[in-house]
Amino acid sequence: MASFNFENLGRIFSREQMRSFGKQIHASGINATPEAFAGYLVLTTFFATLFFALVLVLLPSSATYFYSLTSNALASLKFPALALRLIAILLILLVSAALTIFSIYFLLSAILILRIEARKNAVEVILPDFLTLISANVRAGMTLDQAIWYSAKPEFGILSQEVKNVMKGAFSGESLNAALDKLSERFDSRALDRTIRLIKQASYTGGEVAKVLEMTASDARETAILRKDIAASLLIYEIFVVISAAIGAPFLFSVVSKLLGILEKSFQFVPQTTAEMVTFIRPTAPLVTSSDFYYFSIISIFVTVLISSLMVGSVQTGSKNQGLKYFPFMLVLAYVVYFLVGSLLTSLFASMI
Repeated sequence: MASFNFENLGRIFSREQMRSFGKQIHASGINATPEAFAGYLVLTTFFATLFFALVLVLLPSSATYFYSLTSNALASLKFPALALRLIAILLILLVSAALTIFSIYFLLSAILILRIEARKNAVEVILPDFLTLISANVRAGMTLDQAIWYSAKPEFGILSQEVKNVMKGAFSGESLNAALDKLSERFDSRALDRTIRLIKQASYTGGEVAKVLEMTASDARETAILRKDIAASLLIYEIFVVISAAIGAPFLFSVVSKLLGILEKSFQFVPQTTAEMVTFIRPTAPLVTSSDFYYFSIISIFVTVLISSLMVGSVQTGSKNQGLKYFPFMLVLAYVVYFLVGSLLTSLFASMI
């Protein structure tokens, strides 16, 4: 019996999409072809959609909601009950597919971005020492490919592993430039990509590769020190953004939500206006209800925390993607503050809300 081929399933996407997706999974360190990985995601999405739809169908409240929604929308067409139930199930499948695709896309994007950023930071930290060691080996009389191979020490971590993997191809007949290009694809790092291009250009023109490597290593160290200084000087701005998004905004949203609830209760006791009463000073209830503002505040907190985490990452490291690792913690803190303040205000104004 032939085994299932994920690559055939992944070929439903275009070549441009696979090429872009392949760059991401290679830079994240995943050893799989883009088609196979995409096929695995398609199959996972399919079964997750069926599972989520089955849960919605088996839940009485959700099944009743979708059936009533379908019945009200198609009331003028006089569909039989069985047809309405089938349409409701189809609607559940569509909603499940949309939610599943969005959830998997969001989670996959976040995981890939975090892995890419982690690998990039890891390689840029050790890149100066790695280049210095290559330069020393070249000055000792080794060829460039030998110098790179013997510089891949275990203490260099993932960079050492990737270098050995690509250099095996160079020793087995592949050109050194092609091997270096593969190494660049394994890390989404401008510093590494710039270094590889300098090495290739120096080897083309017959320049002093050892001197180029030493100068590149020195520039990489100075850049890392400059980034740390900038991040230290902007620390107060990071603290302000975190406090505003995770504490200040949820606190204000919770206070306004409870205030709207108090106003709604208060206007229930306001007498109706008669013709003899003065109407130009008549108070009116808020146009936005407390329930509407509750859903608005939940969504606003999510968006505010997401943007703030990206800002923190951009200020701290120069890459907004790096801020995604702070997003879950800031979001949990923001919702804890929101519901905690809401419960405290509810207990204080229990007689009014």
